[in-house]
Amino acid sequence: MRKILGSTLAFIYLLFPMSLVLLILIFTPLMFFSYVSAIRTSGFAGPDTALSMIGLSGFVIGLSLLISPLRRIYGVFPWLYPFVKIFFVGMIILNIGISILNVGYQTVSDTRQTLFFILMVVFVVLGRLGMSFYFHRNPVLEEGEEA
Repeated sequence: MRKILGSTLAFIYLLFPMSLVLLILIFTPLMFFSYVSAIRTSGFAGPDTALSMIGLSGFVIGLSLLISPLRRIYGVFPWLYPFVKIFFVGMIILNIGISILNVGYQTVSDTRQTLFFILMVVFVVLGRLGMSFYFHRNPVLEEGEEA
């Protein structure tokens, strides 16, 4: 009975909060360029939802890794753990980049806006290089798998 209840809870968790997080993880890299384009063309900072997206996604992912019945979703879908790990780090990098750009566009100064655009590009490139180096040194394995 306990196993059936845990599996049901994991299935419900996968359907509702985890599917929302997976959509956020998938669409954040796709929407990054449209956010940057909208900020650059309008000349004004956009809504800064970076911390809320990182917090919500991190909370849902953390619960799925912390509670053992919810961890079953990573056993059923072995590709999900590496996907979540890599895309979550990428989402953090891109959202911090958008936050940097928003800070630069809070005032109307062409020099400041250009400087913060360059800072954002440098941060995203260095962040992605750092992420690539880290995952090259520490390959992402399925949850619970040893190197």
